[in-house]
Order: sequence, then C-alpha cells, then structure tokens
Amino acid sequence: MERVGSEQRPEESVARRPPPKPSVKRRVVIPSNIFVGEDQRLATLRLGLIARYLSIFRVEEVLVYGEDGELTVKTLRYAETPQYLRRKVIPLDRALKYCGVIPPLQSPHHPPSLRGRGFVCEYREGVVLRALKDSVLVDVGLGRPILARGVARPRERVTVLLEGEPRVVDRSEVPYYWGYAVLTAPDLRGAVRACEGFLRVATSRIGEPIGRVAERIAEDARRVGKVAVFFGERERGVIDRALEEGLEPREAFHYVVNLVPNQGTFTIRTEEAIPIALSILELLID
Repeated sequence: MERVGSEQRPEESVARRPPPKPSVKRRVVIPSNIFVGEDQRLATLRLGLIARYLSIFRVEEVLVYGEDGELTVKTLRYAETPQYLRRKVIPLDRALKYCGVIPPLQSPHHPPSLRGRGFVCEYREGVVLRALKDSVLVDVGLGRPILARGVARPRERVTVLLEGEPRVVDRSEVPYYWGYAVLTAPDLRGAVRACEGFLRVATSRIGEPIGRVAERIAEDARRVGKVAVFFGERERGVIDRALEEGLEPREAFHYVVNLVPNQGTFTIRTEEAIPIALSILELLID
C-alpha cells in the first residue's frame, strides 16, 4: 500500500483551479412557498443548504415560481452574493433577518478570506463605486478599489478580469462555473413557458422510474444543451400543481421521473429531492 509521505500537503490545503462550466446548462425550478409557514430561522438555513446544492452541482439558474416567494428569492440571492459585496448591494430586509445561519458557498466567485480555503481565480465580482469616461472604480474586496477598463453604472455589480490591465467582462466570458442567477415566474405555467428550449424534466412519485429513462434523458440533454428540472411542494407535487393550472403534464414536460422508485420514507421533501436529482444528472450528463 502506498503511504502518504510527510512531504505531501493535505488535500484541503492544495490550491485548486475553479471547475469548468457544465457541458449542459442546468436550471432548477422550485416553488416559491417551499418553506412558507415554517420557522423563519430554520427556513433560512434550509434555503442556504439548497444554495449549497445548486453550487456543488454547478447549477447556473434557479427559477422560483409562484407567489409568497420573498423569503426564497431574497435568501437565494443573498447566498449567491460574495460576502464582501453583501452590505454594498443588498439592503437591510426583514426577510434576511436570519441570514447569518446561511453556510458559505465557497464557490469560485466567493474567494477565500486571507486564512480561508477556496479556489484560486483571476476573476472577481465587484461593485462599481464611480464611473469614469472609459473605466470604472470597482470594489472587488481587495482592501482598496481598483481601476478597471469598461463601462458600468455606479452601484452596479460587475465581473472583473484581474490579469494584466483589469477590465470589466461579461459574466458569460468567465470559463469557470460562476454561481447561479435567481429568476422568477408568477406560476408553474409561467415557469414552463420560461423554459422553452430546455429539456424539461419533472420529478414525481408517480413518474417513470429513473432507471428506465436515464439513457434517453442523458442523450436528449446533450443534444438540447439545456435541462430544467422541476420540483413541486411538500404536500402538492408538480403534477398536481400542473393539473390545477390546466396544464397537460405530457405537453408541459418531456419527462416525468421518479428519482427513488423504492423510497424508504413515505415522502421525499423538495430540499431532499434537489440533491438527489442533481447528483443523478451529474452522473448522466457530465
């Protein structure tokens, strides 16, 4: 058996480059009332864990559908924002009363503190302090503002390439996974409409066992290049919600799948189904 020599550094201390963007774009679609009515502190923590799942599996967009989504939308956006920018771009809000319980994402666009751990990257997120003629003064969390080429408005959040002469770049230019965007839709019908062009996969206990359709989903996802995974509420599945809104599930979704056909619990909560679905997708398409 090969021994780990004393000259080798622990895995946790090795600087790592950020992961690449996923080959197939991933969008997670969740109900806005996922934790409505629950203790706000606990709900905030659970939303923070969902933010971690989205980041772990390189989800680039989360679409929140339905009313009563203030806590869900604001918490997910707060979690995605780098720590050093939060006070500058996110105003005080009662919905974020317990934001201190949100675990750190440690995503590529969340650089580590001086003694922390994280990815080493030549890009950083920043907020514009002042706009000049063809450049901007940007706070990128380095202790003092930097001057970067580009055009942007004061208080606007921007992505900056630090190599050479710093410049503002479009987020899409970053070759790494760079966090998720939070989108909204008024209802499930609106969410389905917003996912036109995506391979749409709904999760449901009454769906087709994932093992029977896994290969087809993988092939279709690679062909389309974008996949959206839909989740329902704890007490009302996505198929029930679709029928209530007058949607025909076979037309709204390309696949309706059961992720755990022989589940050992009576129900699987949405916050439990999300990492299950994303880990299966990771295995199938990347």
